[in-house]
Formats: sequence, C-alpha cells, structure tokens
Amino acid sequence: MVDIITSILAASIPLSMPILLAALGEVFAERSGVINMGIEGIMGLSAFSSLWVTFTTGSYVLGILTALGAAGILGLLHSFACIRIGVNQLIMGLLIFTLGNAIADFSYRRIISVQVPLVRPLQPIDVPFLSHIPYLGPILFSQNLLVYFAFALAFILGFVLYRTTWGLKIRSVGENPEAADSAGINVNLVRLICVVFGAMLAGIAGASLTLGYLGIYNTGDTIVAGRGWIALVVVIFSSWSPYRAILGSWIFGLGFSIAFTFIGIGSTFFGNSSSAPYFLQMIPYIFALAVIVIFRRGIRQPSALTVPYRRK
Repeated sequence: MVDIITSILAASIPLSMPILLAALGEVFAERSGVINMGIEGIMGLSAFSSLWVTFTTGSYVLGILTALGAAGILGLLHSFACIRIGVNQLIMGLLIFTLGNAIADFSYRRIISVQVPLVRPLQPIDVPFLSHIPYLGPILFSQNLLVYFAFALAFILGFVLYRTTWGLKIRSVGENPEAADSAGINVNLVRLICVVFGAMLAGIAGASLTLGYLGIYNTGDTIVAGRGWIALVVVIFSSWSPYRAILGSWIFGLGFSIAFTFIGIGSTFFGNSSSAPYFLQMIPYIFALAVIVIFRRGIRQPSALTVPYRRK
C-alpha cells in the first residue's frame, strides 16, 4: 500500500506540470485583462509540432523551440483579434482552440500514413543526496528537467508579478486600464505581450506532454485531455496567483495520477473490469467541478478582464 501511495504521489508531480505551465501563462494574460480560451488547442498543436521536430531532428531543444513558435503565432492571432480589432475574447479563444487542434490532428494523420513519430521522453534527473531521501526523494527529487523548470518558474513569475514594476503595470492594466493609460502605460502593448507570453507557456506545456511524459501523439483531445480547460479552473482557484497555482495544478495532477495508477493495476474497486477505467478517467474532472463549486465564492477576478480598451 505504501508503494502504491508513493507511486501515485511521484506520478502526480509530472502530471501536474503541463497544467501548471499553462495556468502560469494564463495568470499573466488574465491579469492584463485578456482571457484565452484557446489554451487546449495551443497545447495540442504544440504537443504535435514539438514531437515531430524532435523526431525528425533528434533535438529536444528544437522541438521545444518549435512549440514556442507555434504557440506564439496563435497567441499573436488571439491578441491581434481581441486587442486590436476588439473581437469577443471568449469566441476568439474557442476559434483558437478549434484551429490549433485541427491543424495538429490533420498534420498527424497525414504523417502517420508514412511513419509514426516516436521519441524517448526526457529521463528523470536525480538530485544528489535529496533523491535518496526515503519516500520524499522519489516524489520530489527524481523528475525530468521540465518539471523542475515549471516549479521554479512559478516562483520566479510570482516575484515578477508582485515585486517588480513590470508586474505592477500588468496588474494595473487588468484592474483599471484608463488609470494605467493616464500614468503613461501602453495598455494594449502590455496586454499583447502578456497574451503571447501566456500562449508560449501553454506551448511548453503541450511540448511537455509528448517530450516529457508520453513520447507519442495521438489526437489533441486524447493527448491534452482537457488539461487546457483545467488550467483555466486552476487560474480561478488560485485567485490569479502564480504561487497558489502550484497547489491547484498539483490537485489535478493527483487526480490524473490516481486514475492512471488504478487503471494500470487493473483495479475493480470502482466497478467491474469493463467500467472501472471510464469512471477512473472522470476523477480529474470531478475534481474540477468540486473546485468550482467549493471556491466559487469570495473570488474577485481582475476588473477589466474580457473588457477591450479603446483610448479616448
């Protein structure tokens, strides 16, 4: 039983990583006043493109850079439509979601008619001494590089948002763009940068699924499996804080870990052998519903979220 618990906790960390990366980027986008409902599609396109480039070149660095580029283009498209033209942010986000997944799935189906791209996922890096701590070591200090990067980035971005002038500009743009403009801040430029940055983090999140965990692509809805939507829930749960996003992401990573672990060992605790996997796969989304219900009160979003700004 102890081994199963340790295995679940150890797996929950890398499973929370894509959610955390996507949520961190969305925190910055929404803090500036723009919501990106297309995270799921951005992650799907990035997952495919990073896998394909890594498979063809053998370079994980080029794969991640490709994911950043693909995500950045979709981020630019979203920011141009919402910030420059004034398209409804929710509708545009859904279009980005559809576009990203459609491009990825179409390209994948064309490619697998010739060959199936596979890569070896990034291997865990054992932190000297710390990885040998009983129980805690395998859980926290024996993960791949992207996991360490994600959690370090959360603290860095928290510092930037709350302790720097740039972070103050972002928060002021999201709360009162008119006052920010009066103070000499280019509101739309700040929003554009935050939206593109958020999309690029979602791109790394997508790449982490294929390069850091699975090593294969299937379809966007299978690979990403709602993690982009869950990242939006994490942003709300965290009250738009990078620090609290760590906890929120881990809760859902734990849900995925519980599901995958019990499916892997063929548990029938949750039903007969044919129905149990379907119930277990519901666990992360049950967690999402529970979080929405429990934490729906007392949460105040940025005042100018989804509100276009036009300089008078």
